[in-house]
Amino acid sequence: MRCPNCGIEQYARESFCEHCGSYMDLPATAAIGEGSLNTRLLIPGARLQNDRYVIKKELGQGGMGSVFLAIDTRLARKLVVVKALMSDDLDPTRRQEDVRNFKHEVETLAHLDHPLIPSVTDHFQEGPHYFMVQEYVEGETLQARMDRFNQPMKEHVALRYASEVLDILDYLSQQVPAIVHRDIKPANIIIGAKDRRAHLVDFGIARKDTPSSARRKQTTALGTPGYAPPEQYQGNADPRSDLYALAATVHYLLTNHDPGEYVPFQYPPVRQLNPQLSPDTEVLLALALTIDANQRYQSAQAMKRDIENILLRYFEITGDRSSYESGYSIPVGANPRLSRASQPVRVQQQLQVHPMQLPVNHSPVSPYQPLDMYAGVEHWLSRSNVGFHFVLFVLFISLIAAAAFVAIGYAF
Repeated sequence: MRCPNCGIEQYARESFCEHCGSYMDLPATAAIGEGSLNTRLLIPGARLQNDRYVIKKELGQGGMGSVFLAIDTRLARKLVVVKALMSDDLDPTRRQEDVRNFKHEVETLAHLDHPLIPSVTDHFQEGPHYFMVQEYVEGETLQARMDRFNQPMKEHVALRYASEVLDILDYLSQQVPAIVHRDIKPANIIIGAKDRRAHLVDFGIARKDTPSSARRKQTTALGTPGYAPPEQYQGNADPRSDLYALAATVHYLLTNHDPGEYVPFQYPPVRQLNPQLSPDTEVLLALALTIDANQRYQSAQAMKRDIENILLRYFEITGDRSSYESGYSIPVGANPRLSRASQPVRVQQQLQVHPMQLPVNHSPVSPYQPLDMYAGVEHWLSRSNVGFHFVLFVLFISLIAAAAFVAIGYAF
């Protein structure tokens, strides 16, 4: 068949012309309906910015916008994401608020530089429509992955993704002022197809963490029920609020139970729903999901440190993807334990004995069989050639000394 735009014959059945990028099944002039606020008219083949961006397909819809996969014809036909403001609200006040939120998202992302946050490459307005162009992260959201498998995720996989998101949240907290995402959930975390790392998207309701006296309470876009903490509904979100939402996300990943179905702000212990999980993970989530923000983890670094300890103790890996993918296991050195300084006294008293202080379970039916850190010299020798050679050296010296002592005895 021939391209309806350039007339060049196509030798393979493709949706887009290999030469000019036009959509093969629609007129090349397909475009946004002028004068309409409904961006659903961005059909495949629609062109933006003087034909620079060619829409391929819709990726999804959110509260304030639709997201499309497009081709950047001026940049080696690179795939990009085009986010379009979607507002059918005829109320001028609400419309202005939507536009303000959209522009705020563009401004926020334009100043961020993190490998796990898709960067903004362009933004523009055409008629009444507002658009933002971002780097395309090919992959699958955690929500789509859970829907596809319909079962709890393996503990070390979920914790590893959480560790990567915590790197992002730590970066956001270090901005001046700090940035609060306010909508951490499985649908906003994409696992890259190439790097298999967790990427955070959709900063549509992200806000800068300003002093309480300067905060303007939001009447809309307060987050997702089941994931947003109670203080967020009072307009008092801060970086600790994102830690709560991430913990709710991990709770869902490990149990396959939608947190939106629970009584608000009440989560059953994860081991009650998935007994195969480690007690340390249960303690970590209980702490991160505490209603009182002052009793939760106070920083992403503190929460990440405890996750790293769990990964190291039970799975001999860390959140560092390179060590996991190479198959290299980091030996257990000292006895890691959850950060006691970050735990509220109430949780410690309920547990009485911290799980990290309990004996290691070597039951053959237990899914966890970490190396016994007190197994003795045999374990140390098996983990270290240097130690083995050192012992041989000591034995050799001892034999020489004994032989010399016997020889001297005979001489006298």
